[in-house]
Amino acid sequence: MIPRFMFKTRAIPILWMGIAFFIAACQPRPPIQKPPEPEPDRALFSAAEAAYRLGNKDEALERYRDYVEKNPGGPWARDALHRMAEIHVEKAEFERALALYQKIAQDYPEHPGMAEVLLDRAGALYRLGRHEESRDEALQWLRRFPANPLAGHAFVLLGKSTGALGEEAEAFAWFVRASSAFPGDDPIQQEVESYLAGLLEKANMDSLERMAEVASGTKHLPLVYDRMATLALQANDLDRAREAAMALVRSTPDQYWVDRGRSILDRVSEELAVRQGVFACLLPLSGPFAIYGQEVLNGIQLGMGIFGTSEQGQGVELLIEDTQGDPDVAARKVEELSHEGKVMGIIGPLASKTATAAAGKAQELGVPIITFTQKAGITEEGDMVFRNFLTPAREMDRLVAKGIDEMGMVRFGVLYPDSPYGRHLLHLFWDRVEKAGGRITAVESYGSELTDFTEEIKKMVGLYYPRPPSIAEKLKAARQAAFDVGVEAGAYDDGNQPEPIVDFDAVFIPDNSQKVALIAPQFPFHSVFNIRLLGTSLWNAPDLLDQGAEYLQGAVFPSGFYAQSAEDFVNLYKENFETNPGILAATGYDTIRFLNHAVKTLAPRTRREMMQALLLSKDFQGIRGPLTFDDQREATTLPVLLTVKGKQFIPLP
Repeated sequence: MIPRFMFKTRAIPILWMGIAFFIAACQPRPPIQKPPEPEPDRALFSAAEAAYRLGNKDEALERYRDYVEKNPGGPWARDALHRMAEIHVEKAEFERALALYQKIAQDYPEHPGMAEVLLDRAGALYRLGRHEESRDEALQWLRRFPANPLAGHAFVLLGKSTGALGEEAEAFAWFVRASSAFPGDDPIQQEVESYLAGLLEKANMDSLERMAEVASGTKHLPLVYDRMATLALQANDLDRAREAAMALVRSTPDQYWVDRGRSILDRVSEELAVRQGVFACLLPLSGPFAIYGQEVLNGIQLGMGIFGTSEQGQGVELLIEDTQGDPDVAARKVEELSHEGKVMGIIGPLASKTATAAAGKAQELGVPIITFTQKAGITEEGDMVFRNFLTPAREMDRLVAKGIDEMGMVRFGVLYPDSPYGRHLLHLFWDRVEKAGGRITAVESYGSELTDFTEEIKKMVGLYYPRPPSIAEKLKAARQAAFDVGVEAGAYDDGNQPEPIVDFDAVFIPDNSQKVALIAPQFPFHSVFNIRLLGTSLWNAPDLLDQGAEYLQGAVFPSGFYAQSAEDFVNLYKENFETNPGILAATGYDTIRFLNHAVKTLAPRTRREMMQALLLSKDFQGIRGPLTFDDQREATTLPVLLTVKGKQFIPLP
């Protein structure tokens, strides 16, 4: 028998368990948790992203497109469209990019990256050349997102679009704002500065005035004032140049710009202090080139009326300096005459090295200079550098045009000295012959010290190397066919020696008169007849006629001066200097008279006005013909073509 107290003790827990079970059974049960469904085509979008990061743009574009087509409303559709647009921009497919940007803007108006999308759309419009639309969209963007971090890029886009629309001052203002929006070390600063420099280069003075207002208080203001001063100097507006230079000095503590402004002020002061009508003449009056410098000076003295024979009313005063044939001396003289002599311009020097040094310094200092040199490209030093001298290129232009266009020459041989001058003339002649439709059929060179030209001439006419028998027979038969049957002379002479094969109408010999006098007789000696000899201005020397006139009949060469056309000058020169004048004397004579004419008729007050006067003077007649300067500042005086007739040179009809 179980005690009762033990029963009661166990019955209470059992009862509570039943009650708890009943209560739990009556409570509502929570829903069963289902496992999450996979996101649609996530793998396809991830693959597109991976391809994009690896630089496989075509593959990425295809995968993004597949994703959007399969999931047009998918969670990454918007990002895929944006990526596709970026790829099309990189591939310069701007129409496609624009369509995608527009789709994003239309389908996802609440897109958190809408600012970037709309700015990219404005950029696509710019790249498509729709500059006005691009500008309007960028302006609208700024009104909508004024504090957006991309505002600096919007400023850049506005600068580009307004600049493309020709609104330089407004574009400049936007680029100035863009520059302030980026840190100083940001790579975009270089792009902005490049655009600013380009706008300054194109701007006129009115635009520059507005740019100065925009740039006030910024690092860009000195650039504006510097450009204003430069433009004013170019326009010879010295008062405005001085005003801009003073503003430049006041605009910044930067020593570079302060020095630049002071330099311009010095330049203005120097221009205003120029002695009107005063010129310098730089010539080698001592040293190895003294004989040439003296001849130029003789001609200048005659033109200045020192011997009482020039026109009255001289407007030119001349300071004569000796360069000693030294480039350093020439450059130093230019600087001294510019700063201390206050000369309006310079004439000379002669030799290429001294002329180059003087021209470079004159250009640097803004002093017009008329050089007497054949140095190629001398006027490329700058707008202050002129040349009044006959160049080999102009000689060849005249000679070849006459030979091919008027005299019927087609085939040419060239026998030239193996020297820098000879090679240069060979190339000039050859180029012009080919351009004119002629042909070079024989070319031989010779050493500068050579006096016997037998080998060279034989090589030109096929006599140097033995001819194969078959070729010899063909030449013999062809020659005989041109004569009566049975006439054998003309194919071979009595010694059964082959005749020369002359397949050229003329032979060009670019050498001096002494060498040509040795060469000319050797052509008929080797049975080369009925050809013209062509030369350069070096042939214009009396000793050529004395030594070789008999073998040069009909020869043609260019010359910068024909004495018989200027008898008064020649007689005056002989009377005062007891010798005949050459091209150097004639060039000096014409140059100083041309300067006098320009000063008297145009009355230039500054060096830049003098430079312009040299270009504008078009009615001067010199003893060598009309003298003017073309846009490249080269004298346009044409060489005369001379021929040999008897014992004299005469102009070619």
